[in-house]
Amino acid sequence: ENTLAPACPVSEPEWIKPPDDPAVQGSPADGYYFVNQDRSIWASAWWTGEAASFLRANEAGIKVGWFRPAGATLAITGRRTDGEAPPLAAHVPCCYPTRFQATGLFFPTEGCWEVTAQAGESELSFVVKVEP
Repeated sequence: ENTLAPACPVSEPEWIKPPDDPAVQGSPADGYYFVNQDRSIWASAWWTGEAASFLRANEAGIKVGWFRPAGATLAITGRRTDGEAPPLAAHVPCCYPTRFQATGLFFPTEGCWEVTAQAGESELSFVVKVEP
C-alpha cells in the first residue's frame, strides 16, 4: 500500500535584523529568524537557505541562538507531528542575563517537528523538517 506521507507545513523564517544585545559581539547582522507576533521571542534559523541540511536526527544536535525577554527562563519543548517519537531534548544553559540565550536542540528522530518556546508570558512555535 503506497500512501503519501503527510506534508510537513514548515514555518518560513523572516530575513530580519535581530535585537541589539550586549551578549552578542559586534553589531547584529541580518539573518533568518522565527519570530513571534509581539517580537518578544526570536529563534535563529541559520540553516535556512543552506544547500546542506543541518536539521538531522542525531546525538550532536544543533546550536540555536534565541532572543527572549531579558533574564526570563526559556523553556523549549518539541513534538513530532507526523509520527510517534520521543520528545525533543533541549539543553538550555543557565544564567544568560540579557535577551540572548544559546541552546542545543536534539531531535530524536527524523520527521516533521513542532518546536515551542516559552519565556515569561511569551510563546513562539515553529515547524521544521528533520532529516535522517
